[in-house]
Amino acid sequence: MDQTQLLGSLLVSVGYRLPVMIALGVALVLLLRAPKAVARSAALWALAILMASTLSGAVLAVLPLLLIAAGNFDGIAALNTALGVGHFAVSLLEAGGFVLLAWALARALRGLEKA
Repeated sequence: MDQTQLLGSLLVSVGYRLPVMIALGVALVLLLRAPKAVARSAALWALAILMASTLSGAVLAVLPLLLIAAGNFDGIAALNTALGVGHFAVSLLEAGGFVLLAWALARALRGLEKA
């Protein structure tokens, strides 16, 4: 694998996550303009968790490509189980971020209901 193929593969791998990162950035801007409240703080934490899980997933997807480019095929075989565990951990982190975001939304909507 030459440098051009590696760069193309890396860009495609990161490009899959670009729409999610843009959406999280837009959500962050919207939340920063919202009035300070407990629900806003929880939602900001949820976005931070979701951003971290998205970036972690990108790193986990790129890691095998880097090993292939280096010609370290034994490393890929040994890393297979670790990557599976890593992807599972990223999925759990992402699920926690979504639950926290839903909790913040429910709390904010309950506040509007009382008003």
